[in-house]
Amino acid sequence: MKRSKRFMLLFTAILALIALSVATIQPETVTASATTTKKVKKAKKVKKHHYLLVMGHGAGDGGARGNGTTEATVMRKKLMPHLAKYAKQIKNSNVTIYNPKHNIVRDTLVFHKGSYKIKKSTTVIMFHLDAPSGHGGHVIIHKKHPTTRDKKLAKVIKKYVGLNPAYHGYSYRTNLRNCNVLRRRGIDYSLVESGFITNKSDYKHFNKNIDKIAKGYVEAIANEKIK
Repeated sequence: MKRSKRFMLLFTAILALIALSVATIQPETVTASATTTKKVKKAKKVKKHHYLLVMGHGAGDGGARGNGTTEATVMRKKLMPHLAKYAKQIKNSNVTIYNPKHNIVRDTLVFHKGSYKIKKSTTVIMFHLDAPSGHGGHVIIHKKHPTTRDKKLAKVIKKYVGLNPAYHGYSYRTNLRNCNVLRRRGIDYSLVESGFITNKSDYKHFNKNIDKIAKGYVEAIANEKIK
């Protein structure tokens, strides 16, 4: 009987030690699990690519003239509101507009700001109307061959205004001083000529389809369909 009692006491002590060990381990497991959950919640969000839309000329520079108006006025008063409307609907990128009260060329070449202050990760899209005479629009590209974005922008121009037969959609130029600043800094850009402001047919089609043109431009730039 004494041996049996001793055995029972020993068995009881072992069970108590096991219970104590389990109680000690459990809080650590819970703590580790909670820490893992917090780490998942703190995961960084993917940074959206930035597209900067720039209206040509402005700040005292009217640009090309035709059909009773100026290039700067058409870009800011007519095209820009439509671009801004669709830019807000883009979900996977950040699309903003350069201060319309400024002229990016003047800001760059006179004040050494403008294109000198744009982040190298930003893509710049500039909007213009052509002159003095001709028909249709095209895209001025920063490399010898058009990007997928350039091709999509040219399709929009072709559909609603028509392409300039002299360029068939694109032109590669190295004599535009502001664009050269962007190129030297390694910044991706396109310059969109939406037709001739001096051409009555171009100007008529541009105004008639301006909302569709703006939507097409923003979709092409951000590579995202807008419902």
